[in-house]
Amino acid sequence: MHLGPVLTGISWAAICILSVSYWFQIWKIHVHKEVRDLSLSYNILLAIGFGILGVTAYAERSVIFLVKQIMTTLPVIVIIGQIMYHQGDRWHDEDDAHCRNCDEEQEIYWSFCPFCGRRGK
Repeated sequence: MHLGPVLTGISWAAICILSVSYWFQIWKIHVHKEVRDLSLSYNILLAIGFGILGVTAYAERSVIFLVKQIMTTLPVIVIIGQIMYHQGDRWHDEDDAHCRNCDEEQEIYWSFCPFCGRRGK
């Protein structure tokens, strides 16, 4: 099936947008060294799924989808590495309150402490 040149151009632009969105996430993790809200299992499943679809795209000789799978799988693998590397790190904010039970830092909008599980404010 032949796509028109406009649709092909839009598809390549979409691939770049998808890839760049993951690289923005990588940059955010790099700057804040905070991965507390990210799911390792979600990103591993995403990488496996992208990898399988990459093999499928290769088998079907679909260049555009093979490139898409590569350009989204690689940053997801980087995010997995960042999550594993920064799991123990926490971003510190001077304005955050501390839990009255365990004295861990809490975000302003939290009602319960993620560390001890009790109402912390």
